[in-house]
Amino acid sequence: VLDTLHALLAHGIDVKLNAVVMDGQNTDDLIPLTQLTRQHPVSVRFIEEMPFNGEGAHYPKLVWNHVRILETLRAHYPDLQKIPDGPHSTSYNYAIPGHLGNVGIIAAFSRTFCGTCNRIRLTAQGELKTCLYDDGVLDVRALLRAGATDEELRHAFRRAFAHRPQNGFEAEAGRQNHPVSESMSTIGG
Repeated sequence: VLDTLHALLAHGIDVKLNAVVMDGQNTDDLIPLTQLTRQHPVSVRFIEEMPFNGEGAHYPKLVWNHVRILETLRAHYPDLQKIPDGPHSTSYNYAIPGHLGNVGIIAAFSRTFCGTCNRIRLTAQGELKTCLYDDGVLDVRALLRAGATDEELRHAFRRAFAHRPQNGFEAEAGRQNHPVSESMSTIGG
């Protein structure tokens, strides 16, 4: 893995490493992953665990939210400094003096960043999702199989984006299948 990281960096490729923080499974990796930013110009981003487990079960209490992740990082790096987030950033970003890279926290479950999100997903089944929490708002596969023209596709995409939910709560409320039951691998994440 480190050989691949070094090869990517040697070719000038920006590298972001995402890690979902899961209670009792990988929380001891927060500091070692953050250490990668000392000698490498990488962005390490810690993501709150979300309910996309593929089981459709009610989600247990979130133990490792963005606050706890930040507290853990600050305990090891008291000089951790908030840096500006990009205009469409889904993470709260921080720098550690003397480190080449930075660290971010994606508060994907305990807080909403919908106002800055410009993401879309295309599932393996051909469903366009304008929000992680919606059912899928456009059957792109059906349009392609029906021979839709480029203009028809553009119009369908624009219509889907125009009706994008305000936030994940609104998207989830409009779902046909409650609760969220997909896994991130089927959603496209």
